[in-house]
Amino acid sequence: MDKSTHLSFISFLEQFGALPEDVSTAIERVMQSMEFPKKHILLKKGKVCNYLYFIQKGLARNYFEEENKELTNDIVLEGEILVSFSSFISRKPSIETIELLEDSILLAIHYDDLQNLYQQFPMMERFGRMIAEHHYNSLAMKSYRLKFSNSSERYQYLFENKIEIVKRVPIGIIASYLGMSIETLSRIRSK
Repeated sequence: MDKSTHLSFISFLEQFGALPEDVSTAIERVMQSMEFPKKHILLKKGKVCNYLYFIQKGLARNYFEEENKELTNDIVLEGEILVSFSSFISRKPSIETIELLEDSILLAIHYDDLQNLYQQFPMMERFGRMIAEHHYNSLAMKSYRLKFSNSSERYQYLFENKIEIVKRVPIGIIASYLGMSIETLSRIRSK
């Protein structure tokens, strides 16, 4: 693949530190570009997550599904990592599903290729740890806001910090993500 295709992923990684050219080149060799339509299920609950994805274009969500009820755990935009981390790391079946909410272009690294990069370039393990810490911190802050903020405060935070979600994601998914009913979200939005 051409180097410019991976530029945004390399830029994402470089927020955690400089990457020597040989490491960037090795990453580019194993990355795969994938295009999928809106509503494509990237990972089904019960399957092992074999890829770490980077959204180059599009939008996705991770959600839990029990007894015909869906609870959105995360909404991922361009320039962000998309993965079922617990499944990817543990190599066990995922408890969540990943669905694309728009036509999307993803860059993907297979688990085995990532392990080989870790072996070949020990500094990559530090990058992997920093990405995991970044992802964990993001989910921990969301969990904190869900527990200690009221519905209006949660929506206000989303509106001020991730306006693209408000603009591009269906209201039912936003309500699920914020831990409220569609009716409550509609009332808040109308104010």
